[in-house]
Amino acid sequence: MFCPTCGNQLQKIAVSTNQGGRFEVDHCGFCGGTWFDPYEINRIPFHEIITLANLTVLPKKKVTELKKHLCPGDNHPLEPFQGDAVPKNVKLLWCKKCLGIWAAQKDLWEFKKHQDETVSAYDVGSKFFPALSVVFVPVVTFLFLLATTFTTITSLQQAQDERIHAESRISDIKTDQISGNAVSISFKTQIPFISSAILGPSSLEMEEFIISDSPSPDHNIVLTGLKPRTRYLFRLKLRDGQNNSFVTDLKYFTTSP
Repeated sequence: MFCPTCGNQLQKIAVSTNQGGRFEVDHCGFCGGTWFDPYEINRIPFHEIITLANLTVLPKKKVTELKKHLCPGDNHPLEPFQGDAVPKNVKLLWCKKCLGIWAAQKDLWEFKKHQDETVSAYDVGSKFFPALSVVFVPVVTFLFLLATTFTTITSLQQAQDERIHAESRISDIKTDQISGNAVSISFKTQIPFISSAILGPSSLEMEEFIISDSPSPDHNIVLTGLKPRTRYLFRLKLRDGQNNSFVTDLKYFTTSP
């Protein structure tokens, strides 16, 4: 994989989350930029940003940027990422095809700093809640809300870890147009899995289709009866011999006319 900014080769760097989890990012030691797969930029803590900065040997001369910024994974053109969570002085680029995000060293620093400040402000504000709860809500209600919040956060973290686990086991995902209402999906797994595809034109209209009903490393399905010129969302679901299930991040394809 090559740097979208300067064209030099990216290096895989292992980083740790605040919860003790580990994953890899693709870092350019020449210009200091970092490539994040979907959702990884939210998982990396601020102290790991400092570690990445220390691994960068910035040249004395200003880095000559490439005219076009392309996704390191699929060469799809990168576009500015906009959202309420991104400060106006921060420029992030993202790939609409794979949903990865590219961040220059300074922009990544400012983005994570803003993220930490937002979380800290929320934590300070939340400290007033226990005192107010004595007056306005029973202690039992407060404890119930606290337990529910903890359970929700834990469930979200677990679901995210499961998606990362699924993504790491899958390779060579292909969606081939057969006709306007038929598409084939194929992929491979490192070890045999039972697999299925959860698919629909929207997140509210998802249906599960069995791909491999017995463990296999090769997976293929032809989906028929689709609507032409329609964007379909899908996730790939894996199940191992211990009946553990893992679901990938959301992906999509658009049917032909």
